[in-house]
Amino acid sequence: MASNISICGICDLRHLSNPSTHWCQDCDEALCSECKEHHTLLKATRGHTTIPMNDYQKLPAFVTDIKQYCDIHNEKYQNYCQKHDCPICCKCIQDHAKCTENIVHIETVIKQAKTSQIFPDLNQSVSDLQSNITQMRTAREDNLAKVADQCKSAVKKIREFRIELNHHLDAVEKGLIIKLQDAESECSQQIKEVIKSLNEVESEISNLDNILKGIKQHASELQVYLATREIEKQISDKENRLTSMMENKHFDDLSVSSEIDTKITNILSDVKMFGTVSMETVPTNEKLINRKSRQAQIITAVVKSFDDIILKQVNKFDSNSRRVTGCIILPDGRMAFTEYGQKRLFIRKADGSPDFQISFKESNAFDCTLVKDATVAVSCGYYLSDRTCIQILDLNSREITQIVNTTYRAFGIVCGDGLLVCCGHIPNGLYGIDVNTEQQSKISCTIDVGAWSYIAYFKNKFYVTNQTNHTVTSFDNKGSVIWAYKDDVNMKIPRGISVDNNGNVFVASERSNNVIMISPDGSRAKQIVDQNNGLYRPCALHYNRSSNQLLVANKQGTVYLFNAE
Repeated sequence: MASNISICGICDLRHLSNPSTHWCQDCDEALCSECKEHHTLLKATRGHTTIPMNDYQKLPAFVTDIKQYCDIHNEKYQNYCQKHDCPICCKCIQDHAKCTENIVHIETVIKQAKTSQIFPDLNQSVSDLQSNITQMRTAREDNLAKVADQCKSAVKKIREFRIELNHHLDAVEKGLIIKLQDAESECSQQIKEVIKSLNEVESEISNLDNILKGIKQHASELQVYLATREIEKQISDKENRLTSMMENKHFDDLSVSSEIDTKITNILSDVKMFGTVSMETVPTNEKLINRKSRQAQIITAVVKSFDDIILKQVNKFDSNSRRVTGCIILPDGRMAFTEYGQKRLFIRKADGSPDFQISFKESNAFDCTLVKDATVAVSCGYYLSDRTCIQILDLNSREITQIVNTTYRAFGIVCGDGLLVCCGHIPNGLYGIDVNTEQQSKISCTIDVGAWSYIAYFKNKFYVTNQTNHTVTSFDNKGSVIWAYKDDVNMKIPRGISVDNNGNVFVASERSNNVIMISPDGSRAKQIVDQNNGLYRPCALHYNRSSNQLLVANKQGTVYLFNAE
């Protein structure tokens, strides 16, 4: 790139004395201010784009080195070989004679590159790497503190016992403490080495987010397309490094323990050592967030449009209940249901056959939500005589582990980022409950909430139904309304509500005998299943975003499971 020469490839002007101020992405040429003016005049007909030279020079070399012209034939790239994953000019086609079916016009692959899903996906990959590193470093730091605490505890136990012994124990006490210190030192060194490696990986990828922003704003479409593949490779290398560390058990917890010798009571005659020190590796439960495990694949991901989504029934069974008001699909594929006016939560296996149930003593169940893994929260207190509360259950032990009393009758309930949010009635409002501290707060009293209101959560947004005015309202975590959708014909008496991975909102309408799907912006909706599929007064509904399955239960107990296609 010449700093004092500007050549315009369109108007063929040369201004040798003028410094370069802009860069033409289409000509791969530096431009002076006069050439820039000609480009502005020609832009409407030739579509050339210029950017300030300072901004262009900020892009990394692997981006600016990507050119618009073929290095071999000096012809502009017009096609793209999908087999060899490279741009080609018109003369290169003869070298790709066997790739005829894989050659497409370059505009086909670079069209809308800056507005495609690639940037959110790559940003998410960078964020995942940073989250992995933060997670692993925190775990190592916790392990470091844990090992230190274990050693301190062992030393304390040794010294408390040592007080009762005579001076004969000095030598063996010192030897054991040294072993503990050596074990701690060895554990600490191993942990610090892992933390150091994590810091190295984090340092290497910390600049990728800024590079992505620069590429999106200032690089050409071709540069974006090819540069992002290079970034994808870099991200993949870092993921492989973290995966390799995990496979080599670098993230397994180290543990130190000490045991007092049982023969210590005969220490004067028998004991030659104060105790033993053992060090073990405890497998970690941590898992790497891997972009390859996400459903959307970079560049090639195809997200179905709102109009293309359909539901295909894969299962139907009778729940043997006649008042189903809440349901969720559990992580292992089983299903949990609550009964309006009944004091129980019942579990069905993935095939719909009965599994077990958990009974409540003081309150009737209404709705349920997954808190984490096998932990479920149930809203209780439908009748005025009931104890108004939220009951939290452990499905593994099949026990109620926590009861949070409320000052309102709780109907719909959802868990979002560790916060339980309930639709409260008498007094009406939205209420938040911290699962760990049980601290309660009122989120909003302005959203239309009442008896039989249900609620869903997705990406910092809440969605609540209201049976009185036949509406679904979307709002943020501060209670500010984003949009409201009303339909008193096709969405009469809205009940259960849930959201898919694309932000589409599914609502069960009890009186309309259907499930409608509302677009992410709340601007339109369509009926996606109805009484022709067997729905009659559908009430409970849940969309599992991991399996892309929709669970719908009629109030009288017939349950349907659909695949979203």
